[in-house]
Amino acid sequence: MRILRNQKKKIIKLLCLTITLSIVILFWKIIVSSNLGGYFIFFGFSLYLLTSFSVFNSIVLLLFVLYLFYKLLGIYNKSLNKKRKFPKLFFIFIILILPQFFHNKQDYSKPRLSQGQWEFSMRTNFNRTFDLFETFNATEGYKERQSIYLNDSKNSDDVYAQVARIYLGLNVSEASFESSFYKLYNFKDCLDFRLNSLLRLIYLDINRSILSPTIRNKIIDAFGKTKYWFTEPTRDDMIFYTENHQILFHTAELLIGQLFPNDTFVNSGMTGLEHVNHAIPLVKRWLDWRAQFGFSEWHSNTYFTEDIAALVNLIDFSEDLEIVYKAAMIMDVIAFDFANNYYKGRYATTHGRCYDRSKLGESVLSPASRDSTSESAWIMLGIGDHNPNDNHNLAAVAIATSDYYAPPPILEDIANNATLFNEHKERNSIDMNEGPLFNINYNEEDLMFWLGMSAVLPSETIREVFNLVQKYNIKSDNMYGPQLISDFFKVAAFLNGIPLSQYAEKLNLITQGICLESSNTYTYRTPFYQLSGSQDHQKGMNSYQEHIWQASLDDNAIVYTNSPGGLTKDFEQEYVGGWNPRATLYKNVGIIQYDRETLPLEGELLLYFLNLFTGNKFYQHAYFPRWAFDEWEQHGRWTFGASGDSYVGLYSYMDAYWASEYELRVDSLKNLWIVELGSIDEYGSFAQFVSDLQQSQVHVKPQALGYSVGYLSPSQGLISVAWEGPMTVDGSDVDLGPYPRFDNDYCYQEFGIKNTFIQFGNQSLILNFDSASRLYQTT
Repeated sequence: MRILRNQKKKIIKLLCLTITLSIVILFWKIIVSSNLGGYFIFFGFSLYLLTSFSVFNSIVLLLFVLYLFYKLLGIYNKSLNKKRKFPKLFFIFIILILPQFFHNKQDYSKPRLSQGQWEFSMRTNFNRTFDLFETFNATEGYKERQSIYLNDSKNSDDVYAQVARIYLGLNVSEASFESSFYKLYNFKDCLDFRLNSLLRLIYLDINRSILSPTIRNKIIDAFGKTKYWFTEPTRDDMIFYTENHQILFHTAELLIGQLFPNDTFVNSGMTGLEHVNHAIPLVKRWLDWRAQFGFSEWHSNTYFTEDIAALVNLIDFSEDLEIVYKAAMIMDVIAFDFANNYYKGRYATTHGRCYDRSKLGESVLSPASRDSTSESAWIMLGIGDHNPNDNHNLAAVAIATSDYYAPPPILEDIANNATLFNEHKERNSIDMNEGPLFNINYNEEDLMFWLGMSAVLPSETIREVFNLVQKYNIKSDNMYGPQLISDFFKVAAFLNGIPLSQYAEKLNLITQGICLESSNTYTYRTPFYQLSGSQDHQKGMNSYQEHIWQASLDDNAIVYTNSPGGLTKDFEQEYVGGWNPRATLYKNVGIIQYDRETLPLEGELLLYFLNLFTGNKFYQHAYFPRWAFDEWEQHGRWTFGASGDSYVGLYSYMDAYWASEYELRVDSLKNLWIVELGSIDEYGSFAQFVSDLQQSQVHVKPQALGYSVGYLSPSQGLISVAWEGPMTVDGSDVDLGPYPRFDNDYCYQEFGIKNTFIQFGNQSLILNFDSASRLYQTT
């Protein structure tokens, strides 16, 4: 009987094998006869990106290799005596499939989290011996705005708003913390946001004792079992390296370590004191970088919120005097930034990192979302406006519940004064080649500086980044994307017979373009409008999330241009990121050119497929929300809009058409745009503004790259500019940068100097980062 059973099993296995082989052969015949091999490129690439199931990948790879050789053999047999070029399929094979042979799957261990309660002995004896209000008091307006925000926050069930409830002595919504516990225990991305909110909650509760023992112990248990830096063991899904994540993690490690100095943390195996000693130099390094170079994520209407939350926590809870004062001074610098760039409720300027949602409004009922910094700017300076429903903002809650930070009165006065007129120049960050000028190396020791500006692939750092990923077993997706990217660069460099860094340089439009290099911000404001942008920034390069320029009449009537495509962050953005123009601005006029050089063949193919996967984006467009204007007109190449007594005109060299109520589209990757702003004070009526711009002379000559442009502006005279060289107005060169750190009516500071002197009327603010002193004076 046993023999019969074994024979049956063999017969069944043979039948299964025969059926499987028949299916494979049938599938193969269908592929060959219908010429579907090209689709395996997309199928295989998608599987590579979406799954780690090696069986599927191996089958696809095998079939593709067989198909490739079948095609090559056919070409060889049909034309033995003819010179034929290799099909594009071969290049695609090299670029997308061959790297899999070099790909080693990373083996990550699971989180080592104990099931029992983390044993802890929390400190409660925190006594501050220093006072940040020695030279000034918070303004009455500031304290009133804090109170208003607290009153609105107490009605929210959001996790961040629970900090306000504790501060006010109210019970918290315990259910709101469950998602935070999930993130902390499972090492999920953005857990550092939650850590900074929860640690603030615990610190505030020390002298209030409002949290129930149950929820308090749950929070503390999560503190003891989570992960605080990429050098700690175990798998994670977190991004540590960007500028805002760095300070959030360093702050959490420092302040939570302070709470439990003698306890051993589960994941790291370090005591709280060891975490404190690890975090302090990292916090100080980050603060000094910001003091000297500004922000690589310049004017970010998203990520300044995270920076502020961490900075206020440091001010309120750090026991290190130097850290407290430097954090307060960086907060002052951010407030000064808001004063110079906020306009009618919007952070209406260029952004180093930004998302579509804050720049794209589809209708009156669906406007662009508010900048996440809006509530912070309102509390700090009174600029913009407050939305009672925006009551659970991470940064605004931190500011509203702080008893130790307030901006010096001079900053609020500057913000009010600058609403009438402001011409502001500012530089943030440095270029990749400037490291030696500032004694910053490209090795692991200084790599966090470069990673803070997203320099994951440029020639200077690419090898060190790949080494870091391997050394610390970091998921490539958390650093630069799929493993396929590093495989592609390594194999392509090998096939080209050049070093990895040299190959990265060949693709610098992408590898260097995604770096948040130096940005020279120019902002020109009148009571009627604001024009702001990054002068001549990385022209023709591909970016992740940069927003290069913007013209604003009010909080909804804004105009800007964009060329989507390429390596767009998370493939989710079509109005920010993409290909950078050469933007050149002077007062109320901007000339914006889009073009780029051609990459090596494999680079162009890579971009082609990325565009196919993310929807064909072989176009550029302008955001011009007709619904946001009181009037709008289109005459020839010009489109005009009026909001109240403020006017804007936008010129397109290529034919533009309306793709929606807010999108003007041009079916070309090369184009010239001209924007000019005006007002009732300058032109009288909107009709006169339209007439004058229509009659203005625009001379455009296409060049190999960009254009040679001569524009006779009704307000500024003859403006000339090309892809290279200066921008001139009536024969005089316009200052396109590099700019000082600050240059306006209130402050002049050379770039790279860590001392800021701000003056307005009889008030002055001296921020000396070398001595960690913050002095406000009146005369």
